[in-house]
Amino acid sequence: MYIEESYYFWRLASDIMINHEFEVLQLDENKEEIWLERRDKNTSYVVRLSHQSFDWANQIKQDQRLLEQNVNRVKKVLASRKLVIHNVYIAQYPPVDDWEEVSKTRNLNQNKNITLHTFYLDHMGRAEEMKKLYHTLSLPEPDFQQPSEMEMEQMIGYLQQSIKNNHERKRKERQEIFAFGKPILTYLLIAINLIMFTIIEWNGGSTDTYTLVEYGAKYNPAIIDGEWWRIVSSMFLHIGFLHITLNMLALYVLGSVVERMYGSIRFLPIYFIGGIVGGLASFAFTPNVAAGASGAIYGLFGALLFFGVVYRKLFFQTIGMNVIIILVLNIGFSIVMPQVDNGAHLGGLLGGFLASSMVHLPRNKAWGRQLGSLALIAVVAAGLGYYGLNHSDNHYDAAIQAQVGSGYLQNDEFDKAIDIANRALPRTEENNDLLYFVRGNGYYGQKEYEKAKADYQKAISLNANRFEAYINLSIIYRDVEQNQSEALKLAKKAQSIDPGNEKAKEIIQSLGESG
Repeated sequence: MYIEESYYFWRLASDIMINHEFEVLQLDENKEEIWLERRDKNTSYVVRLSHQSFDWANQIKQDQRLLEQNVNRVKKVLASRKLVIHNVYIAQYPPVDDWEEVSKTRNLNQNKNITLHTFYLDHMGRAEEMKKLYHTLSLPEPDFQQPSEMEMEQMIGYLQQSIKNNHERKRKERQEIFAFGKPILTYLLIAINLIMFTIIEWNGGSTDTYTLVEYGAKYNPAIIDGEWWRIVSSMFLHIGFLHITLNMLALYVLGSVVERMYGSIRFLPIYFIGGIVGGLASFAFTPNVAAGASGAIYGLFGALLFFGVVYRKLFFQTIGMNVIIILVLNIGFSIVMPQVDNGAHLGGLLGGFLASSMVHLPRNKAWGRQLGSLALIAVVAAGLGYYGLNHSDNHYDAAIQAQVGSGYLQNDEFDKAIDIANRALPRTEENNDLLYFVRGNGYYGQKEYEKAKADYQKAISLNANRFEAYINLSIIYRDVEQNQSEALKLAKKAQSIDPGNEKAKEIIQSLGESG
């Protein structure tokens, strides 16, 4: 009778898998045990077929304890909210003692989201139990003919091979999902970023704010003036060696995966839309001078999450948990670390997800969703741009504007430094002494000494410890107004604030006194 049980084992497995589109989770030919699964919305229906005999009910209980351990592992892979297990034993005889208690439907580990149904297909009750199984699965009852023992033996090999072929075909289909394209653009983008980093390092340094602004970093006042191209150009600039290293490593890892999944033609809009939406979010909510591919890289995270929406089970069986853990850690790190552009990161994540929905995955079409995603991208981008333009006061942080202005001063572009200060002063409340000092230096460079003098005095009135303003004011009194006593007084004041300042000592000595 072993042949008969083995035949029904493989016959059931073949019917459920091939005719009703269940997929193989686990297969052990030697033990004749197979786990099959089909998902419907948030519920996974799992059929575990096991060809084994039990003499006592306790043996079934022991097997079900092992089953519970396996179910916990399976649930993590499937990531379904509900799990319905159909545990099917195929044997010649039932246990000799009372085993009906262990066959009752119950929740595993008192978890209402995991239900266990048990079916025992022995020689006498096979037809009735099979009918119950298919009814519970909401499947039409099969019409299995009763072949001869010789025909059963011949059929077993055929059924095994059909299951293997079906499983292998689906395995190859899954592999093809991850190998649609080659990461050509990923490598090209890495090369462009590295070239730009080298150019900037050679021409002023990637940590120099003035150099970054000149080469196209995101600088909000310039964007307000119409330089929207900075949203794109800033994606290819990086601030310091650590920044470029981390971003290029992330681009290499994520870009390779996403470009293989989506192909190069789809990868390009995902990357750039993620970066652009991230840049617009940074413009809308962050006043800092910003640069980097972070928004686009978070857009690649968005593409992986969209893949998880389309291929939820495959996502969690492969890369899902790693992607989620890395993403959560990165967002958490961004929140607790200062100077991290969270607007760019979260905007890039949203932009990448919507862009992925717009282009969709290869061999998938959903024109309504795709057009809706395109419209939503346009609405989000326009909304961020509109918000940024109409909340321009948020773009003028005094310390940042003073830093940019100082860069122009170092390059003798005095009019630009003065313009930056003029635009920022009406819109800022804190650290305005920095802006007055920068503007004073601009006027000094243009030899408008009275205006410079007034700005230095204003800077001092706002911050009595602004010793640089005392020094520059001292120089004006000494060299322009020839007021040696006032110049000496101001130089000594600067020295009292910063005793080691060489410039203050030099001025004091030039006025005939010992520093």
